Amino acid sequence: MLQLCLSSRQTEMGEEELWELINDNRHRISLGVRPCIVIPYLRQARVLTEMDEDEILSCHNLTNRCMRTSYMLDLLRTQGRNGAVALLESLMIHYPTLYTQVTGRKPSTEPSRFSGLIKYSELTEYLVRAVTGMQKELQEARCEAGRMSARCASLELEIGQIMEQEEKSRCLQSENERMQRYLCSLQRDVTKLKDEKCDLYIRYTAAIEEQSAVNERLHNLNLQVSDFHSSLFCTLGNSEMHRKIFFFLLLLDQKQCLSLQVEQLTLDCKMHQQKSTMIQSQMRELQAERDQVRNCQQSHHLNFPVCCLLKHFNASLFASHLTSLPRTLAPPFLVRSRPKAIRVNGRILSISFQGEELLRQLTVVGGNKTGVFVHQVTEGSAAHTVGISNGAQIVEVKYEQNHKALKMVLEDSTLEEAMWALGQVTGLCHLSLRPRQDDYEALLQQLRSCETSSGDSFYVRVNMSLPAGPGGTLAVSCNDILHVTNTQPAGTEDMWYASQVHPCQLLDLQSGTVPNYYSSFLIPGNIPLAFQICRVVAQNKQKAVRIVSTGRLGRNPLWVSVEGEKTKSVDSGTKTCSSCVTLMPYTLVTPHYPPICRPVLLLPTVLGRILDKKLAGWQGFQLCEPEVLSSSEHTTRLQRSEILEECEQGRCCYTLQSVEKVMKKGIHCVLPLGLDCVRRLHRSEIFPIIIYVGQTARSARKLRSKLQRHGQSEDQLLACSRSEEPLLDKLPCLYHTVAPDSWCDQTSLLTSLRTIIWEEQKKIVWVEPDLW
Repeated sequence: MLQLCLSSRQTEMGEEELWELINDNRHRISLGVRPCIVIPYLRQARVLTEMDEDEILSCHNLTNRCMRTSYMLDLLRTQGRNGAVALLESLMIHYPTLYTQVTGRKPSTEPSRFSGLIKYSELTEYLVRAVTGMQKELQEARCEAGRMSARCASLELEIGQIMEQEEKSRCLQSENERMQRYLCSLQRDVTKLKDEKCDLYIRYTAAIEEQSAVNERLHNLNLQVSDFHSSLFCTLGNSEMHRKIFFFLLLLDQKQCLSLQVEQLTLDCKMHQQKSTMIQSQMRELQAERDQVRNCQQSHHLNFPVCCLLKHFNASLFASHLTSLPRTLAPPFLVRSRPKAIRVNGRILSISFQGEELLRQLTVVGGNKTGVFVHQVTEGSAAHTVGISNGAQIVEVKYEQNHKALKMVLEDSTLEEAMWALGQVTGLCHLSLRPRQDDYEALLQQLRSCETSSGDSFYVRVNMSLPAGPGGTLAVSCNDILHVTNTQPAGTEDMWYASQVHPCQLLDLQSGTVPNYYSSFLIPGNIPLAFQICRVVAQNKQKAVRIVSTGRLGRNPLWVSVEGEKTKSVDSGTKTCSSCVTLMPYTLVTPHYPPICRPVLLLPTVLGRILDKKLAGWQGFQLCEPEVLSSSEHTTRLQRSEILEECEQGRCCYTLQSVEKVMKKGIHCVLPLGLDCVRRLHRSEIFPIIIYVGQTARSARKLRSKLQRHGQSEDQLLACSRSEEPLLDKLPCLYHTVAPDSWCDQTSLLTSLRTIIWEEQKKIVWVEPDLW
């Protein structure tokens, strides 16, 4: 019966041949067969027992499916030919593909293809159960596929909703920026209106003073007329007629005086009514603007302190009645980048006295952030005699020196600058003081509680490396940013107290003392020594000094300027060179926080042209495209300084609008431009990320094929790198340098550039005033 059911080929094969066929495919069977699927058929064929099934499925030594299948084959081997035939039949039912691979024949469920190990009825029942189980599994698989499809559809719907929300948020952000610009314009208008009203009140005060002088003159004239009448009365005697005439004249004069007073009071009343009407109309306009701004705030969830601005306007409006002197206009001093002291409009008192050794007559506290205040006045001194007291802010000092009138404004000077300026006073001086007792008491409270060490606060960029020294001297490197909080620390001389600043947040890190401006490093006109420093820097891998030229002889921009000071030497016998190089140890900087993705500028220019398109191909980057302008448009934009750089061919130009268009998308704009565009971008409050890739002969060889493809050579790349590297120090901002040995090919260089751009985007942008 067995021979009739098996195929002719299997009929001819004996036990050893069948197991040899199975063992040849043992690895394939162990990987593809699950014992729990075929064991029911093998149990039905009576080649495995219940104990064998438990041992195969539950033995702890069999740690994986392959081991269980292999052990099952070993147990079937003990059953001889029946075990091999039963295994092949189970493969034909449950693993038809594997059956074909093992035997080389197509599977079939016809009864003639099975052996007599299982009765026909039992075989039919088993096949029905097997088919039913497979259909059940198929149904479950289809249900699972349906659930996954529904899940994919829901995820696609969620993605669509998220994209719509992103588009809405982008629109809201642009609207928010527009409203912020609108609010800034309103604030400027309010400030302009305040200045106009202050000027109006000043003129009104002057008119009142002039009117008072006229009234006083009229009163004196009336007194003279009364004296004249008295003398006339004495001359006329006791005559009744004469007395009547005298009284008539006296009453007539009194009538004229009263009529003049009535006219004057009427005129004053009209002026006050007009002034009150004008103020009320202005207040109504300002309230209407305030309500409009509040409505804009509520619609776009903004938070702008309009009420505080209105309150400040009202306070300054009514305080201007008490102002008898206008605020002294500051002379055209050197541009400052430090935060200016809080300026309070109020009465300014000018006191003149003998200021010999002025710093022995009084001591000062404060700085550029809080203002410079009188702290102590020596009793019996000239300053004490004229009534100078503690808590007065020193706004200005005037004195004569070498028959020249000099003036120094100390309203936003540091403590070091103020003490230097007051130490220059000799002879008669004029101090302009503003009473600010509350601010002075608040500063003293902060000094006592050690919240601050002085009233100074400004940021500088270090232009040379300074090693650590004794007494807590801070070690700084070139291009570090320092927060100077005290220009006259106690117990030190010619030192500043400063802290290193976190690159991404406005936080002070390690603190210590550093040499002040003049005691650190200042070499005017010493060109050979400057060249020696350049050679030393070229030999070192890390930059040790930054050569900065002020482009003019004169004072350090950290100091106050003196009105009438000239750049010529005082000594007639000494001649100074018209051009000098000043190695400035520090330059003032201010922080900026770009709200969106900053543009990217790659240097040297030859390498930037090669990498720009590669970088622009990444997500989040886009290459700046030139615009074609007509002659009139080109002239107009050139006058507005909106053209960043012109292309070599045609009228194509890279404009400021093309950069802003890319930035509004929230992505980085890749600039295929040179260094000349940096200052033009800074004027528009756009601060690019500048990355300089250092070049050597070895690194240039890595890019030989790329350079040849763009019609460039290694020598041209090295020449471009040497010509552009000195220009980087003249930039008013920081830049990032990529070492030439930090990358091996173009791919690794682009990867490191992307990491650098991501890190630079998070940093604060420090910009210094343009000294050239």
